[in-house]
Amino acid sequence: MARLSKNQRKILEILEIQPAMTTKEIAEIVFGKLVDYKTKEYNSIHRSIASLERKGLVQRVHVQLRWRRRDSSAGK
Repeated sequence: MARLSKNQRKILEILEIQPAMTTKEIAEIVFGKLVDYKTKEYNSIHRSIASLERKGLVQRVHVQLRWRRRDSSAGK
């Protein structure tokens, strides 16, 4: 197995218990606090997950951005 960082090992442990999580949820567990997008904590976990993905240890299972048409009377 490839050499893994402390964060990468922790991410794999988390995903073993809870198989599908978002990057934000993982970051909040790893750092033990609420984490916003575009913070150093979020970016650190994102880089670790991307590295794990390149190594074939994790895979993205669901990427979906939903859009809904606004009700025409809502904005008036």
